Amino acid sequence: MPHYVRCVEEETWLTESRPITTWRALEQLAKQLLTNNSLVRLPVKMKVYSRDEVKAWTDFFFKVRDYKPAVKLDLSKFYVGPGVMDFERLAAEMGVGSGEAAVYVKTLDKPLMMAAAEEMLQAVMHSHKFTHYVELVKGRV
Repeated sequence: MPHYVRCVEEETWLTESRPITTWRALEQLAKQLLTNNSLVRLPVKMKVYSRDEVKAWTDFFFKVRDYKPAVKLDLSKFYVGPGVMDFERLAAEMGVGSGEAAVYVKTLDKPLMMAAAEEMLQAVMHSHKFTHYVELVKGRV
């Protein structure tokens, strides 16, 4: 199910609609790249972002820009077709659930992480600047 960040006050979307695994991958990548990653959180409940959170998301955006993904496994053996990966097999190899395996693969997709990080940074800045509540919601396709 796709999710997007919406502005509650303006009743509009602030990000593209993306699979929840993409948004989880973004948070996971923040944990990897930032030492103080507690401020880089998705708005799973309505919230207004603080100045410190804007700074943290900005720092994260620049870290993602300079990020060089480090692949732990040869992922080519898990592809079953063009662009289709067997996440169950990958998860078994990694010793995690299939959702965690999907999040791991998405963290390696730098263009995707850059786009999602930029969208989230813009949403966070909007929330702080206008003191608008934002939230991550299921929604449009």
